[in-house]
Amino acid sequence: MKNWVILFVKAGAEEQVLHTLKRTLDPSEYLPFIPLKEAPYIKRGIVTKVRKRLFLGYVFIQSPINADLIAGKLQQAITDVVRHRDIRSILHYGADKKDVVLREKERRYWERLFDDDFCITGSVGFFEGDRIFITSGALVGMEGSIRRLDLHKRQAFVELEVMGAVREIRLMLEIIKKTDQKPPA
Repeated sequence: MKNWVILFVKAGAEEQVLHTLKRTLDPSEYLPFIPLKEAPYIKRGIVTKVRKRLFLGYVFIQSPINADLIAGKLQQAITDVVRHRDIRSILHYGADKKDVVLREKERRYWERLFDDDFCITGSVGFFEGDRIFITSGALVGMEGSIRRLDLHKRQAFVELEVMGAVREIRLMLEIIKKTDQKPPA
């Protein structure tokens, strides 16, 4: 399913909207999902991983429907079939309300981050001097997108593009080693 569309929904109602969409929309045309992320949960010094929503107030939909037709068909489906008061709008680029499909570059970027359950898994890395190297997880090769770190909370603040706007999100990053040695030039 090559086209992705994002619904803006009432914060806290994402799960309810997701279940309504899955129950009422044609699964051959629409695959709704809520993007997730792994986050550290620390209790009594023991760290476990939990899954949380990546964004509050958004439900994503994958669809094979042609980009020129999807805005109208999805709006019609939401209005006629779903009739859900918690769906606020379909996100779009600029003033054109029919330009709702995520750009291919953005979609591929997101597909690279997600696992099969649309979850961004935690990453592991290390410092060498003042450079960070990610060795496993969703952030491998994306060191340049990391804007800052909170080592105590095991989080990386990463800039990602969503519908043309840059947003900062927190992703799990565990630093396993820190050396003062500078890498060779």
